[in-house]
Amino acid sequence: MLKRIVGAVILSGLLGCPATVPPEVLQKYQSKTLYTCCNIHHEKNDINDANYYVGTLLPLGTPAQVQGLGNRSATFSAGGTTLTLTQSYGTAQESFEVYLDKILVSEDPKAKVATYPQAVQDAIRDARVEKGMTRDQVILSLGYPPTHKTASLNDRLWTYWYNRYVTFQVAFDEAGKVSNVVGGSAPTTNVPIPDAPAPRATPATKKRR
Repeated sequence: MLKRIVGAVILSGLLGCPATVPPEVLQKYQSKTLYTCCNIHHEKNDINDANYYVGTLLPLGTPAQVQGLGNRSATFSAGGTTLTLTQSYGTAQESFEVYLDKILVSEDPKAKVATYPQAVQDAIRDARVEKGMTRDQVILSLGYPPTHKTASLNDRLWTYWYNRYVTFQVAFDEAGKVSNVVGGSAPTTNVPIPDAPAPRATPATKKRR
């Protein structure tokens, strides 16, 4: 009997059946409204941490409600669609909970985007990456680079997947701004983002004598 139970557990793992998640972990996510951290693309109803660019765009700041959790997956509703997010590649770099907390966040990122120059807002809206954008702005526009190829966000070169077979790279300079975008599939016009104009100086008020 014991051998049968052990065999069933092993078979369940091999078949990819989700492990039981403690109720309190699920409650943590279901007790509040979350938002998509960034622009996310999904094929049919599936998203994974390879973060493919192809597919249907789910805009950043879309309200999301977690419906269920597996061992390395989460089902959530957003934008009128039920989606399944799966961590398939970066399991050696971070836990699933850390990954999920990056993708579904408690503060709407649209407020941050509104503080950027209009050219940056336009690029993020179109899910583009252009020279001069910061790391944070690239994440908002393209999502997080897959951790099994870009282990640290401090790396000077980030690798993204356009689809299952094609990649492109985003290079940063010493100041942390995009210096180059490499790859024919990259979502870019390669037109540098202009610097924001300096604020006008407030004229000094003359003192009354």
